[in-house]
Amino acid sequence: MNNKIFNRILCLFICFALAFSANAKVVAAISSMKGLVMVKPVGSRKYIPAYKGQMLKSGEWLKTKDGVFIAIVFLDGSNIKIQQQTEVKITSYRMTAKDLKTNLEMSKGQAWSNVADQGVGGEFTIKTPTAVASVKGTEFDLKFDEDSGESTLTVMSGAVKFGNELGELMANAMEAASASETSGATKKSISKKDLPSWQDKTDPGLAFKLKPDVFGKQPTGKIIKVGIQVINAKSKAFKKSFSGTVAVDSQNSELLVSTNGSSWSSSVDVNINGGRGVVQVKSSQQSKPALIVTAANAESKIIVFEYYQTRSQKRAAQAKLASIANKTGDAKLVKIIEDKVILNSQVTTGFGNVSDVLQKLETGELELEGTPIYTENGDGTVTVTIKVKPR
Repeated sequence: MNNKIFNRILCLFICFALAFSANAKVVAAISSMKGLVMVKPVGSRKYIPAYKGQMLKSGEWLKTKDGVFIAIVFLDGSNIKIQQQTEVKITSYRMTAKDLKTNLEMSKGQAWSNVADQGVGGEFTIKTPTAVASVKGTEFDLKFDEDSGESTLTVMSGAVKFGNELGELMANAMEAASASETSGATKKSISKKDLPSWQDKTDPGLAFKLKPDVFGKQPTGKIIKVGIQVINAKSKAFKKSFSGTVAVDSQNSELLVSTNGSSWSSSVDVNINGGRGVVQVKSSQQSKPALIVTAANAESKIIVFEYYQTRSQKRAAQAKLASIANKTGDAKLVKIIEDKVILNSQVTTGFGNVSDVLQKLETGELELEGTPIYTENGDGTVTVTIKVKPR
């Protein structure tokens, strides 16, 4: 029996968003990054830290700040490097067994692209607010200036169809073109000194090794200490000379992080001295949460944990739930508890763990909001959703 507690109306949106995201297709992967890259998953309004090797789905947004760069590779082999101060939405789907239709919607910033041959039916486009670049297999750079509203294209090899409703053209190798809200596309010839070079300077200098003090599954509430070691991104040699701070961000609401074990939150800055530092983590529910470590001029590193509820934790939660059911006079809930055992439980919205919430229900600090919702899962298990609120 799954016991979901503290589940408010907001959970309806969260569940829908997760179901929608699960249907989105993986279209690319992060091959390299420098600094804190943010990604907005499909169905979410919130950006979260990204990590090297992360699979990207159609419909996701990527965002880079000052000094931050990212390189991604698509399923067809096309490579894209995204400049600092850039926001891009990725949309891609398969038209035939061999052909993809890929579109990057760049609301601001700059991107360098080395696009694989798109074949007869394939299509690769980058759209800014004032222009569209469409290619079949080309190396090019596209920049959108928010202040001037001008889109600027530079073609290194191949050809790019470029322009807007006011006029479009075909830009060939060693040509540049521009377009804006008030003018169609115009082009000119360029020399090698006019070619952009930022895309050759995006490799990170630093990386991380993360080592927890315990391995394998851990009971909920168990504090794990994770050693952070700064290394050279290329040679992988230990960077003893590094001193500064790194950002540690939880990827899941149930996973909390701390530098001292007394105050906990979803994000902390950890001091690194002599290339080493430590962060503490704990989870309030059974799950497989993750955290990401990032810093300027570094590629981020992700680490995943696995927490479970012990038998004693489940028995304690069931006893408290039975006590609450008897007090409320909910005969159906009492019957369910008598016939079944708790397999797992979690707080889906809000903070704290199930044991704490049940304890506060018993003491009267919290009270039920409405009646419990019962869902027969078809496999002999029952999901019980309980909403609570402050008394």
